[in-house]
Order: sequence, then structure tokens, then C-alpha cells
Amino acid sequence: MTVRHIHRLLSLILASAVKAKKLNISPMAAVQTTPRVPSPKIQVLDNEEIAVLFAHLRSRPLYMPVMLAASTGMRRGEVLGLHWKAVDLDQATLQVTQVVELVGGKVSLKEPKTERSRRTIALPDRLVQELRTYRKEQWELCLKLGVGKFELVFPNWDGQLRNPSHFTKAFSREVAAAKLPHVTFHGLRHTHITHLLRSGVPVHVVSERAGHANPTVTLNTYAHLLKGQQESAAAEWNKTLQLALPKE
Repeated sequence: MTVRHIHRLLSLILASAVKAKKLNISPMAAVQTTPRVPSPKIQVLDNEEIAVLFAHLRSRPLYMPVMLAASTGMRRGEVLGLHWKAVDLDQATLQVTQVVELVGGKVSLKEPKTERSRRTIALPDRLVQELRTYRKEQWELCLKLGVGKFELVFPNWDGQLRNPSHFTKAFSREVAAAKLPHVTFHGLRHTHITHLLRSGVPVHVVSERAGHANPTVTLNTYAHLLKGQQESAAAEWNKTLQLALPKE
């Protein structure tokens, strides 16, 4: 139970005691704010580390799902729940319409939690090329096995849903084997979003791509990682001043 949950539970219990006239006033009334929950540390890979990870994973099963996550910022459940019918390689887009979830040891598909999570994502050209090759190889494998084409982009060996927990553990093993700093699969999402913001992509575009509730969520989560942006802003305005003011 978290500190915030304990705070909420105590507030409810003591409020009930006041209502039942067991207490005159709840001690929680003197607590002005709810406990602040520290923000989790965000893990981000730099360009060199991304290159090392891709090189290590090439020709391995996790190569394409990792590349997709790092190139789109998609969540684990969104990656594992992706159907080929939601991917348009000719238009270089995909649609997030369902996610995989693990509840009580059972893996199933469900709709995204929010309307913003249900979104269309533009794909980089190089990723489209990699997906075309991957799809061709997957369909050739299905032909050899004598089964129909898999509906899922990243299914289990039998074409069924992959267990998210097993997938996460496999990713952690590959990161360790690549001798990279510890990063979770969700860290690929953080990496994608952070790189876009640092590259100057408008926050509302990044927010839409990530499926955040609104741009404020994006800024609140990632603003502390954008060190040096103040200096960049000052440098940009300095160019205007140089043109507007007389030479010294």
C-alpha cells in the first residue's frame, strides 16, 4: 500500500468517525496537502546505445518489436497487440486500436484505455523497409509450417498472443547481454519521446504520437530531461538581436 493510499484511507476512516460523532474533528484536517509521490526515474538511451542495442538484436526475435517501440513510442501492450490489418506500409502509418493485457495470469486483448490512446502513428521510412522484410519472412515461415498468415505482427511461436511478462524478461536478458545500462522495455518509449522533444518537435505533436491525455502530461513528465533548452532559446533570440541592433 502506498503512502498516498494510506493517506486516503485514514481520511475516510476519520471522516466517518466525525460523522458518527466519535470525534469532534478529524486530525487529517490539519494536513494541508496529500503526500507527494516521487516521479519514477526515466530511463533514456542515447544514439550510441540505441545503435548497440539494434546491432545486438539483429537476427534475433526481439529485433523488430524493439525497433518498433523505439521508433514510435508505443507501449508494450500496444506493440504486442498490433495486428497486420492495422498497419499500412504503403501509407507509412499504423493504428493503435487494441492492446494486450495480463490479468490473473491470463493474456487477452482489450481496447485502449482512452480515446487519445487510440491513435494513428506515422512511421519512419527505414522502419517501413524493415517491416516489409519482416512481414515477408513471417509469411514465408507460415507457409513452411502449413498454417495461415499470422494476424498479429509479433505473435508467440504458435501465432497466439505473447505473454507480456515473459516478453519483458526476455528483453531484460538481451539488454544485459548487450552490456548496456539497465533499461526496461518502457524505457524505449521514454527514449523516443525524449529524442523528439530534444529535436524540437512541437510538444502537441509528440503528445499525440505518444497517446498522452494532453500536452501538459508530456511536459510534466519529460521537461526535467530537456536540459539546455533555456540556453538554446537564448541563443535563438540572440540571432534576432544581432540583426535588430546596431553593430558595436
